[in-house]
Amino acid sequence: MKNIGKLLLILFFFANVHLAHSATTDPEETNKLILAALNAGNSDELSKYFNSMIDLGILGTEDSYSKNQAARILQDFFTKYPVKSVKIMKQGTSNDGSQFSVGEMLSGNKTFRIYYLLKKVSTQYLIQQFQIEEEN
Repeated sequence: MKNIGKLLLILFFFANVHLAHSATTDPEETNKLILAALNAGNSDELSKYFNSMIDLGILGTEDSYSKNQAARILQDFFTKYPVKSVKIMKQGTSNDGSQFSVGEMLSGNKTFRIYYLLKKVSTQYLIQQFQIEEEN
């Protein structure tokens, strides 16, 4: 009986950890979590909100990547350009219900424009497209 109680406790713990770190059904909450990951320059945390395939554009190079590939590419970017701050300037909803965000990311003496598009996949909002462009 003690083992069943321990097993249930462990299962409860891991279920809560998983739910706390997965995309949400609320786009506003998902945007808050994405912003926190961006401000931390944490590609692993950010990739939790990627769709299984993502259109990624960084400094003029664009392609479709798997979630894991995109996370590695972003990690390289964050290593080269450590994030000082990220500020979302505009958010909106398209006709198909997708949510977009446009913002500004500061790194050293460089300013980057960021854009991402959230689409509802099943019951969750996930990043379908993510772009980073250097501002002149």
